[in-house]
Amino acid sequence: MKKIWRVLYNWWKGFRRLFRRFRKIQPIFSSSFIQYWYCQNWDCDRWIEEYRMLQKIGIHEIILQSTVDTKSYYAVYPTKMEGYSSNSTDMIETALSAADSIGMNVRIGLGFNNDWWSIDTHEQEWLDHEAEVNTVIVREIATMYGGHRAFAGWYIPYEIHPLMALNNVQQANLNLLLKKIAGSIHSISMKTIMIAPFYNGRLSGPVTLTLWSNSVRHIFNDTGIDILALQDSIGAGFNTLGDLDEIYSYTQKAANEIGLNLYAVTETFEETSGGNIPAPHRRILKQLSKTSDYVSGFVAFSINHYQNGNEPTQVNGYEHYYRYFLNHLK
Repeated sequence: MKKIWRVLYNWWKGFRRLFRRFRKIQPIFSSSFIQYWYCQNWDCDRWIEEYRMLQKIGIHEIILQSTVDTKSYYAVYPTKMEGYSSNSTDMIETALSAADSIGMNVRIGLGFNNDWWSIDTHEQEWLDHEAEVNTVIVREIATMYGGHRAFAGWYIPYEIHPLMALNNVQQANLNLLLKKIAGSIHSISMKTIMIAPFYNGRLSGPVTLTLWSNSVRHIFNDTGIDILALQDSIGAGFNTLGDLDEIYSYTQKAANEIGLNLYAVTETFEETSGGNIPAPHRRILKQLSKTSDYVSGFVAFSINHYQNGNEPTQVNGYEHYYRYFLNHLK
């Protein structure tokens, strides 16, 4: 029976992809990332306040970027993994309970290790360990929180970039990592899985867009991942607005060939020497416009951190986007 449901589910996903390919997507956000350092101690009322702020501008899904630090052995929920400490507040339970009460959706991120940014993807032992830990995390989260209506999907926090996959061996290692994690999810859940890689236009010498699109095919093919949410990397300064058409066109072609839905992660911040600050509203609109022909959804990184209507210093940015959102409802 499970195999029959999986076949029907895959057929439905294929139909949705075909439908979206011929449907113009409104350039507005449907999701926003939030990082646990900001919200791990919120109570239910504070989560509801955040959700209402997002719902007002048409966002009905929040993405908990990660829930476990596998390097420092720390979780934001009461994990039973040996050697791990837990946050005093069960952040996942609180976020889901609040979302249940007002019709919000929550996509739950898994574990992340900051050594990801420095490892060599030939290090199969390291990758295998991360896959193993995340398999345990998947089982715990599904068991503890699977009954929540608001639990809408999964997010794999490992952000793949071009220099991680310059050769076939590295690409195969990353493919195996994702297959193991996504496979553990699909063994107990039919909810969609998202991942958010990025392309760095500054590296176009060693990694052309042709090589990047080939990497996308090899890394993500047959992994069980549903949504490829490509970061536009405008806020980080890796790409320019003029780069986005080609980047998303090449990525869209690769994603279509391997059956993935392509989303845009729109960076709503600006990197400065003093840290990240909210991006100008006009620039965000250009980012949305540039990528709208290639994607079937928009994710903000992040309304919660840079255009938050509940933060006094960010209200102006929030109101600018709110007026833009209302114009797209007309």
